[in-house]
Amino acid sequence: MISILIPAYNNDVAQLVEILLHQAERSHFPFEMIIADDGSTENFEQNRLLNHKEHCSYFRFELNKGRTATRHWLANQAKYPWLLFLDSDVIPVNEDFYSNYISVIKNKIHCKVAIGGYAYRKVSELNFNLRRQFGRKREEVPAQIRMKAPYRYVFSGNLLIDKVTFLACNPKDIEGYGLDLVLSGSLERNETSILHVDNPVYHDGLEDNKRFLSKCRQTAEQIIAFEQRGLVSASQSKLLATRQKIISKNLRLIIRLWLWLKMPFLKLILQLGIAPLFYLDFYKLYFSLSKK
Repeated sequence: MISILIPAYNNDVAQLVEILLHQAERSHFPFEMIIADDGSTENFEQNRLLNHKEHCSYFRFELNKGRTATRHWLANQAKYPWLLFLDSDVIPVNEDFYSNYISVIKNKIHCKVAIGGYAYRKVSELNFNLRRQFGRKREEVPAQIRMKAPYRYVFSGNLLIDKVTFLACNPKDIEGYGLDLVLSGSLERNETSILHVDNPVYHDGLEDNKRFLSKCRQTAEQIIAFEQRGLVSASQSKLLATRQKIISKNLRLIIRLWLWLKMPFLKLILQLGIAPLFYLDFYKLYFSLSKK
């Protein structure tokens, strides 16, 4: 028995809901679907019509609660023991997407969490190339590789999780960027078993280069604050691992200065969408080293 939970903000989720309903109804496995609209200013009128569909419930908050609070609310509303979280800007890649997760539950595989992964479509506009390149190289990773570092690849946009586990580990009172890392840290501290499977969704909600760069900067800075609070560790983040190694060798100031000198060039070429991805690593490293 499974509750499909979709936190939505300004996205039309009709296509996603139709695909899921079609797949779920064929499975003959008890399910419900709940959509929580987190104070959207767009597309909420269309999404509201989903209330008329069988198995489907739609709720809209007048004020924006934030990502983690909305997910926590959805989990509390769910009546079934397994939760399938899907972001509102994803689409299942395969026709057997839903049945693959049902197999995990039915086969009683010893895990509390199953993560299907992401896939990215080709985009022609360079203005969105940076986010797509990051997704293809860092998130579109086969399950076999993800299982080697299971807590480094926790993606809440395509996540099957035991309800009790989620309510215990979800950082409901924290907002900002890097929250998947916080969830991952909580799962690791609780020694929660994670199964990575090849059951991807297309992640279509890509930010343009400038917005994604801004998000990366905020994430890099936020992760340091999370680390200082004991919420994340280097085992979950290559950025943290690199930063710790630099600091241990007393190279923080000199590398930060070198990156500061390169920053105008890095920012320009990254915004153009033509830079190799390691330039983005340097960009994030600079802002992480700027935090004490």
